Amino acid sequence: MIATVLWERELHQRGRASAFVVGPDCVVLHERHTRLVCLERADGAVRWDVPLGTWPRGIVLAGDQVLVLRQAPDLLCCIDLRTGASLWSTPTPRWTGNLAVHSDTVVVGGWRGYTPISGLDLADGGLRWTTPSAVVSVRTLAWAGGVLTGSGYEAVLLDPADGSDLARWQLPNPLAGPDVKAFVPVGSERVVAVCEASSLVTFGVGGDEPARLGSYDPFGAVGYVHGSVWMLRSGGGFLAVDPADGTSSWSVEADRRMVVDPLSYADGLLVGDANGGIRLLGPDGRMAEGCSLPGRRLDALAADDDGGLFFATKGAFGSFTITPKAQRPTTSAANVGDVSVCEPTGQVPTETAS
Repeated sequence: MIATVLWERELHQRGRASAFVVGPDCVVLHERHTRLVCLERADGAVRWDVPLGTWPRGIVLAGDQVLVLRQAPDLLCCIDLRTGASLWSTPTPRWTGNLAVHSDTVVVGGWRGYTPISGLDLADGGLRWTTPSAVVSVRTLAWAGGVLTGSGYEAVLLDPADGSDLARWQLPNPLAGPDVKAFVPVGSERVVAVCEASSLVTFGVGGDEPARLGSYDPFGAVGYVHGSVWMLRSGGGFLAVDPADGTSSWSVEADRRMVVDPLSYADGLLVGDANGGIRLLGPDGRMAEGCSLPGRRLDALAADDDGGLFFATKGAFGSFTITPKAQRPTTSAANVGDVSVCEPTGQVPTETAS
């Protein structure tokens, strides 16, 4: 296959440090250390460019609005996605982290236990509710009619309208630290939780108890694509498991640093590496085709539901497309060189981390 860069923009900072979010017709990203920029998806043209401050703690799209947790000064800002105009802003306590939007409520706070968790009105930023004291929470997630939080052995689904509990689960393992993506939705009513000791636990809305899927080799990121929960192994490569029972679906070994987030593409997956290599895998993890973005050190890949593809590099952000080569035969990973694919073993994962 062939990769073609459609447009590219200098960030003047590392791509991995540039928080960004892809919308239906635009991309909003942080660049030049102090700016928030909206780019047209079609050609990368600047729609608007506004001052922001250093390193936002969160960026979320909500319809035609952009919510940003900024620092220096500490503010929650609501920006018009079409024009870049400030709709409202409200001060937040220092070290406010975690940002989720559900319906007409913005929920912030709880990062590392520094601040309370609060719900604010999406229309004007007015305070609707707040916890009486600081709360420890992993990264929050808008899911199943509420906002999912938690710490230690407990996960809690909050009602965004008033902050009350919609559901509460006792987990068999404590949740992972505050800086990782702790919850991965695998459906509208089920989620996989990332726990300590490189373990995964699944639970959902309903009467069943949380179930431990297993412990795995140490991993640095986790997500869900094509019916499998994938983990980016700390030692390199990916492992995908069945979210129903934790057994291995497929795995990919690599001899170089892989980019977080394999992308759903057609019926397969796109994975990238730090040297600009991009590989198309089948849903079973077998290598189909490969290409590269020459001269680019990849930090991140992203996609949208309509098939748009984006990349962040050592100092740039851009959009690209890939064109499969006609009638190219499927190649086993063993013959590709950089990446090899392991067949699923069907074995139940071990109960202790390796």
